[in-house]
Amino acid sequence: MYAVNIDFRRQEYRVPGATVTFISHSPEVDELWAKSEVLCYGADSHIRLLDKGPPSEEEQFPVYKVAANDCQRRCIVDEFEILRGLGSNAAPTVRVYLELLVDGKGVFGFRMERLLAIGQDTAINNRELLRCLKQIYEEGIVYNDFYLMNVMMNGKGQLVVIDFVRSRPVGSKIPIEKRSLWCSLDSATATFRPLFSSFSSFSYRPGKQRTQFELPNIS
Repeated sequence: MYAVNIDFRRQEYRVPGATVTFISHSPEVDELWAKSEVLCYGADSHIRLLDKGPPSEEEQFPVYKVAANDCQRRCIVDEFEILRGLGSNAAPTVRVYLELLVDGKGVFGFRMERLLAIGQDTAINNRELLRCLKQIYEEGIVYNDFYLMNVMMNGKGQLVVIDFVRSRPVGSKIPIEKRSLWCSLDSATATFRPLFSSFSSFSYRPGKQRTQFELPNIS
């Protein structure tokens, strides 16, 4: 049965079908929820926006990615490490604040920069989009969750890839919770294979419709 965690009056509830269950938080998570508002819900986390903050370096990272359960906590730690590594190599990914959010149970989230969503009618440079994914792959990461909503723009108008919760290093084993329809999976060895063998073409899906790009080789 499909279920989702929602925010109602800055409290968290689990809604599987017709039932509703209150989700208790640690004091640290409660404090965060009290001073932020929800931007969106995902299968792996909540994305929340800080209402306001002190004038400091942290103010550049007003968006919180917050886990809703223990499995999501583990995934968020993996995602943070991938983003931190890619960020140090200037890959086209969302920038993260280099201190994790921690409570008595361990890591429950991290902070990141605020980005601009790409509308359905926004013209996208296909070559730039392909180059973003190629650069991430060349840094040793298979993205594994590519669709248009996971591409945004930063304040400079540059394309930025977000949501690396299902990403893994090339050749690594894939935990069940990270498997995706977007990667080719060798079921015997459970290792990632590249989504494409060359970067001359690639498919992405804006909404529910898949669109095919046919591009020359990207240098």
